[in-house]
Amino acid sequence: MSLDSFFDSLDPESQFEGWKTSINQKLIHLKNIIPIENRDELNYVGDTIDIIKNLELNKSSYTLYNKATVTKRLKKCNLLHKKFGI
Repeated sequence: MSLDSFFDSLDPESQFEGWKTSINQKLIHLKNIIPIENRDELNYVGDTIDIIKNLELNKSSYTLYNKATVTKRLKKCNLLHKKFGI
């Protein structure tokens, strides 16, 4: 069984939780590479981590507004990674 087929066999909730875990790990890494003097960027990434940790797939908290907010935040975090990444 390939890893792809294993992931595809998971229910949507498990896939969503896997996505959240992966994104949080990447954001924690980003937070660790941002210099301490860049407080605004550190706070932004920290807030994004908190937002993603609190998302639930089948709850009203994951609305279209939240999807747009998360997408916008992840795009900005990607730019921060390009700025501070090694």
